[in-house]
Amino acid sequence: MFDILSEDSRGFAISMDLLLALIPLTLVLGFVVADMDNILYQMEDTVFRGATDRAASDAVTALITTSGDPYDWETNTTVSQNNIVAGLAQYDTLKGAPVEGTIDPIKLASLNETHIQSLIGSNYQYFLNVTTINKTAPATLKIMGNANYPNAKDVVKVERVVLSSKLKVVSSLISQIKYSGASQIYTIPSFQTNTASINSYDYWILIANNQRFTAASVSVNNNMINFTSTNINSPQKIDSAFLNNNASTPNKYFNNIVTLNATGSFLSSMDFYIVQTPKGTVASEINKDTVLPQKSKFDLYLWVN
Repeated sequence: MFDILSEDSRGFAISMDLLLALIPLTLVLGFVVADMDNILYQMEDTVFRGATDRAASDAVTALITTSGDPYDWETNTTVSQNNIVAGLAQYDTLKGAPVEGTIDPIKLASLNETHIQSLIGSNYQYFLNVTTINKTAPATLKIMGNANYPNAKDVVKVERVVLSSKLKVVSSLISQIKYSGASQIYTIPSFQTNTASINSYDYWILIANNQRFTAASVSVNNNMINFTSTNINSPQKIDSAFLNNNASTPNKYFNNIVTLNATGSFLSSMDFYIVQTPKGTVASEINKDTVLPQKSKFDLYLWVN
């Protein structure tokens, strides 16, 4: 037997095989080089998108699960605005912890653009929209930021469901006040005030779901506020002089002791609320719809400058 190909022919065949094998690899490398800009752009876009997602999610988490630092930043007059970390969750002073997912309407009203920008950083623009989830008459609780977000290049949206209201209930007694045929004193859970909060807000008594009670006497730190048959269903403002505070320590909170004695017929019942409102709020704005927390949408839109 003898070799069909000479040494030179065999070398030529091997070279051709290598060249043929390199053609697909060359084509692939060509395609990669030609599309490199697009690949790099997509990688960069993915990185930026991930960072924006994270910034939006972290900001929303901080706002709805914490009360901020300090927890009373909305009324604390001793802290510089530059040192505030805003949080919107109601703060339970008895437990010493935020009520996650329940928005404090006073904090929400006090939230400003500086607070938001410090959470998200200077590289981003935002739009915040908080509305009640009500198919017939949704109410807008807060709108902030740049509403031109639909024209932004790449927008991240984070949506959460929270509990929120227009006005803040600081104490209540619900489904427990019922006339049993004899006079009875009801002790309302105490609420706290300080000089700073009294100067910034008013406090009201609201009797709701009243069934057949005709009169009520409310004691606030042994100061009487009387409701008669003509005004029992109307909110009454608590005189600020009745509320405990100390001008020398304006940010220190003090308890206010409240009791109720109501007159009615058998099977009478009512719900009782003490409501904190911004100065200037009128009685007609205070009712069950504005003080009871409702399910609300908390939407934050975020995009790179």
